Amino acid sequence: MVTQGVDDAYVSEYPPGCRLDPSIKSLIRHYYTQVDTQGKHREYSECWAEAGILIVSDGKEFRGRDAISGVHLGMWNSIPKRTHRPLKVYPFGDDATEVAIIGTVEYWPDDGGYIKKDMAARMKFQRSPKTSKPEIASLQVWLIT
Repeated sequence: MVTQGVDDAYVSEYPPGCRLDPSIKSLIRHYYTQVDTQGKHREYSECWAEAGILIVSDGKEFRGRDAISGVHLGMWNSIPKRTHRPLKVYPFGDDATEVAIIGTVEYWPDDGGYIKKDMAARMKFQRSPKTSKPEIASLQVWLIT
């Protein structure tokens, strides 16, 4: 695996020799930075396609940028701090528009506790018709307790 940086929660390893659009790599890093930053609801929602689909770990599905943004708003109820660590990213082939992500997520609830869970995700991308930049078309997340 090839690491893209050092000592940063949002830096991921990719398979050696793998060709993945650098703008997709950048979006993955940007997405996880925004998801973990309270108050970055607009920036978080801008990572998504207008008709994006988010499937959270309990199987609930949210369709559309507005619904997905609402999930981000609600994430902060009783959990003021979280850190996702997308440790390894596996593209579905060279120049793929779909990746599997393996990592962890840490939570610091209001009660002073600490929770760490293993995480896996499947993320699909598309090009924005307005900007031609990649955006998240769909994301499914699994958490292991």
